[in-house]
Amino acid sequence: MLSHDLMDSWAHLNSPVHRLDARVKLLCATVLIVAILAVPVARNPLLGAYAALLLAVLATSRLPAGWVLGRLAILAPFLLLGTIAALLVPSPQALAIWVSVGAKCLLCLLAAVLLAGTSTSADLLRAAQALHIPRTLTALSGFAITYLAVLADEAGRMLTAMRSRGRMRGLRRRLHVGASLLATLMVRAAERADRIALAMVARGYRGTMPALAPERVPAGQWAIAGVTVAIAAGMTWLGVVA
Repeated sequence: MLSHDLMDSWAHLNSPVHRLDARVKLLCATVLIVAILAVPVARNPLLGAYAALLLAVLATSRLPAGWVLGRLAILAPFLLLGTIAALLVPSPQALAIWVSVGAKCLLCLLAAVLLAGTSTSADLLRAAQALHIPRTLTALSGFAITYLAVLADEAGRMLTAMRSRGRMRGLRRRLHVGASLLATLMVRAAERADRIALAMVARGYRGTMPALAPERVPAGQWAIAGVTVAIAAGMTWLGVVA
């Protein structure tokens, strides 16, 4: 059985954010990301307002802080290297530019983590399809999620088998075993992907995923999306024009 814990481990909590339709959340997240990216360097303080908004959403979603921080940690090496480079550059604008770039990357990633943490991958794919995102992109995204789950399952079984055979001693030995495991993992994942593809073809897959009839989104939830768009547009206007 494929494991989708990579994305869906906390997607079934009962919070106001979880109860929103995935289409509304996808639209709001997209608008916020575009608005964050549009903030000029001279208006960096506006990023603090977006950070406060996203932190409020995080608190409302009841997602574990450790889980969110663990996914934001992927940016830590890049932020550290960028900070060191900005401090070494003599230009007075370098630090302001880096603050803008680093903060935007962090806030956009937080928005994506909140979206993924409060919606299942299947709901997000259906939402993207309902919002008329090209079906080729949604199909490729669905396959990517499936094959990531395949890799996770295969890697978990292989690590369990390796640990059951005893502890590896010596760095050279560990590197050799790790390289062998990686090569075997790729081969097994490719073989399993072939089996999945053949099973899909046997069930009638002809290159496009079937369209599902979406449920109607309550008007109140669309109102939330409208408020989000209005706030983002107003703050962007304030940053660009004011």
